[in-house]
Amino acid sequence: MDANLTSAWVLGVAGPFLLHRFYFRAAWEKLHNAAITRTNYRGEQVVTAGGVILAGYAGLIQFALLAWGAASGWSYQMLESGLLLFFGSLAVALCGWLDDRSADKAPKGFRGHLGVLWRERRMTSGMWKAFGGGGTALAVSLFLFTGIPGIIVGTGLLALSPNLLNLFDVRPARAIKVFWLLIAAAALCMPMSAAAAACWIWILPVLTASVLLFPYDAQACLMQGDTGANYLGFVAGFALVTSVPFGGQLALLLFFAGLHLLAEFVSFSRVIENTRWLNRLDEWGRSAETK
Repeated sequence: MDANLTSAWVLGVAGPFLLHRFYFRAAWEKLHNAAITRTNYRGEQVVTAGGVILAGYAGLIQFALLAWGAASGWSYQMLESGLLLFFGSLAVALCGWLDDRSADKAPKGFRGHLGVLWRERRMTSGMWKAFGGGGTALAVSLFLFTGIPGIIVGTGLLALSPNLLNLFDVRPARAIKVFWLLIAAAALCMPMSAAAAACWIWILPVLTASVLLFPYDAQACLMQGDTGANYLGFVAGFALVTSVPFGGQLALLLFFAGLHLLAEFVSFSRVIENTRWLNRLDEWGRSAETK
């Protein structure tokens, strides 16, 4: 079993590298030729929905690991964790993809989407995305937790994490950096046990894929889009709810909710630009042309 898991860890790193080596160019050109682009902060048209590529790398390797684990007799708890992350993350990525493909780009923030609902009596693509993400978060939490408090807090974290990354996905590679920070926080809180560490085998392909796509995002060749922000956000939320104690989860939920409320009135980009250490972190990895 130990040798089996070691090989699985290797696949979690090597698998996305191989897929990236042979399929990135074709995938990028397909998005470009399909005109799946968006105007960035500099007024340039950039390929968006890059999360399709990221989720493709990670999802294929996760599927291979699930098949391998089922055939090798991995524990039920470990396989359940992998299945929940696999289906949950792809479900919210699909919600993001539909939003990326929608022509309904005008409404911004919760106030914007609620305003459209109130004035025009219609649901925006962003609201459908929120409902889809919230439903997925609830379904996954019902499997992960038994008590009502755990289900409520878990649902809240899993629902808010994708949109949190969406709030930051307005500059090159910013969403990926926030994802890395959340994953680091989850890793620091992870229980020191073999079982807890083994569950991270499902997160490793996502982490590897994010590292591979970071240079393209940082150089403004590719945006993660709602697809990528949703996908990375859900994976980060999953890592947090499976690694952080309940008290920490509750504190994070309140913090995330506060950031969402603040975003309705304050520009995070302006705050980052006016805070030296945040600005240095934000510009790390980016060329002079994208700063």
